[in-house]
Amino acid sequence: MSCLVTLSHTPYGSQDAKESLDVALVLSAFEQKPAVLFLDEGVLQLLPTSQTPSSHKHIGKIVSALEMYDINELWVEQESLDRFSLVADHLSQTVNVIARGQIAQLCAQYDQHLVF
Repeated sequence: MSCLVTLSHTPYGSQDAKESLDVALVLSAFEQKPAVLFLDEGVLQLLPTSQTPSSHKHIGKIVSALEMYDINELWVEQESLDRFSLVADHLSQTVNVIARGQIAQLCAQYDQHLVF
């Protein structure tokens, strides 16, 4: 079974981002073939460690572990990148960029869709 996990929470201020990444890791451990879509403030989870506020714990180690768990299909919404003046090439992971208008088509490719 394939599953798309959509992450839209900022990595700062709560445990939401960490917990949603943990769900993706658990899905992979049970061979559910997850892919991850970062949108809205969720794209901030992909900032390199050097670009995070020093007062916040960075979840970069969890993000970098996605590849170890065979979670290789990472998507980022272009409009979210634009909102934060980010460029996909400057993120901590290699990602596929998708337009907001194509997200419904992306979701249709998966058996399950979890939104955080």
